[in-house]
Amino acid sequence: MILEEANEDLKNIVGYIANENPSAAETLGGELLDAAMSLESLPYRGSRVKRRRGFLKLIHGQYLIYYRIQEQKKLVEIVAFRHGAQIK
Repeated sequence: MILEEANEDLKNIVGYIANENPSAAETLGGELLDAAMSLESLPYRGSRVKRRRGFLKLIHGQYLIYYRIQEQKKLVEIVAFRHGAQIK
């Protein structure tokens, strides 16, 4: 599992929510991280991203986790965490 690229996204989401509700931010951060980590055992459960070949997305509430699977390395790379309102 590679989270490096998306780590900043997750920090920004949690930080933004923590300004209003630290407890909710901690809970959401844990849930998003758990959902991302679950892709190690079930990498194909997400849906394909139409405009980005090779990318998949997993929906968790109002948030999307974008990732790609590196078959040769048997690795899931988390590319981004986004709120649904950020998607055009």
